[in-house]
Amino acid sequence: MNNAKKKGIIFDLDGTLINSIIDIAICANKVLKKFNLPQHEIKDYKKFVGSGADVLIQNCTPKDTDESLLLSLLEQFKTIYSQNMYSNTKPYDGIYKLLDSLTNDNYQVGILSNKPHEFTIKSVNEFFSNYNINQIHGQKTNVPKKPDPKGAIHIAEAFNINCENIYFIGDSDIDIITAKNAGMIAVGVSWGFRDVEELKRFGADFIVEKPLDIYDLVQQ
Repeated sequence: MNNAKKKGIIFDLDGTLINSIIDIAICANKVLKKFNLPQHEIKDYKKFVGSGADVLIQNCTPKDTDESLLLSLLEQFKTIYSQNMYSNTKPYDGIYKLLDSLTNDNYQVGILSNKPHEFTIKSVNEFFSNYNINQIHGQKTNVPKKPDPKGAIHIAEAFNINCENIYFIGDSDIDIITAKNAGMIAVGVSWGFRDVEELKRFGADFIVEKPLDIYDLVQQ
């Protein structure tokens, strides 16, 4: 039995596979402007994202924002974002080469994101339809968000691979904590929305500098 049969890979999506921060920021700022709320710089959104669209809206609005207004903002954001998801978004350099290598070696690959599920599926169809990624999961009402481990463990069960042999790849504290909670190998990427120090602070087992480093890691 080769390595591909004994190991699996779960990727976060935004900040790990795709650089989507500009489109997220532009769409959120359009909503904030519409409601006469303060807007933010693109770099600020790197701290706002990671825990789902609902938390994104909470993070970019004043602390005393009414719950009903938050819901309106969220719905407006989803509408605008669904129409403008790919104006600036694209996979990071080297991601396609990584997926080519993993596919050629028959590794089982999944995606677990806190992005709303319909947007997660849409993004994978847009950028990664040529790859056999058979486990694709975004935020759903019936599954707790990361860092709860249930979604990750579900993917491991679908792979029929033990959690300790799954590499969980992400760019934020949420991903590292998810990996730890699920008993998986926590791999932080240096090119994402958060800095390397954060990934180390939350206990990443490995930090990779470029996508193909992930292939080298799982080959060990």
